[in-house]
Amino acid sequence: MKIRVREIHLSWRKGKGSRRKIVGVLKRTATNGITFHYLKDGCEDAKKEGFSEYPGFPLSYTKIYREDDLDIFSLRLISNDRKDNLKLLKFWEAEGVTDKFDLLALTQGLLPTDNFEFLGLFNPAKGFKFVTDLAGLSHIELERGSIAIGDKLTYEFEYSEKAYSKKAVKVFKNDIHVGYIKNIHNNIFLKLALNSFLLTVKDIEQNGIIKNIFVLVHYNK
Repeated sequence: MKIRVREIHLSWRKGKGSRRKIVGVLKRTATNGITFHYLKDGCEDAKKEGFSEYPGFPLSYTKIYREDDLDIFSLRLISNDRKDNLKLLKFWEAEGVTDKFDLLALTQGLLPTDNFEFLGLFNPAKGFKFVTDLAGLSHIELERGSIAIGDKLTYEFEYSEKAYSKKAVKVFKNDIHVGYIKNIHNNIFLKLALNSFLLTVKDIEQNGIIKNIFVLVHYNK
């Protein structure tokens, strides 16, 4: 599967259940290479909840960080030294992907030690797949066992002032609302007609209630 991500948005949130703030963006172009800069509106909003900066990148709304500064982001990638490296790459639909920028977008650069995520703006092509976790679960409180791995989900568009391009992607199991495609990742849905994607539950985290749902998004046109 050929992937060439051009833009990744840096998301921060105070904690589980808090709204994500888009505080920065990494861009890749032929002329400038890879750059990173902060987004003032997102940062100012996030600062109200305790955000200060991404470690190693002093907060500035005028500075553009260049490719030589950005090796620190590689620390977010799955290490080749991990015994479960191949298993994790398979989970994130990133087997065989060697480009670090694409890998960062596919795996979201998730770490258990902070509240940052790297959300790629994907360009849909036939057969493209990626994995995302649904937003809004802390407010829905789905009962344990109400969703299973392999379940097929559907979606619809919903107007929202806070969503990317003012459209949220609302996800359902049958007629039960189970969450939203999170901001930035919803971009790929908005480029195409409704039902252009197949959604399948790939993994679940649950205790008394369902805490997280990971969904495989497959462009089926």
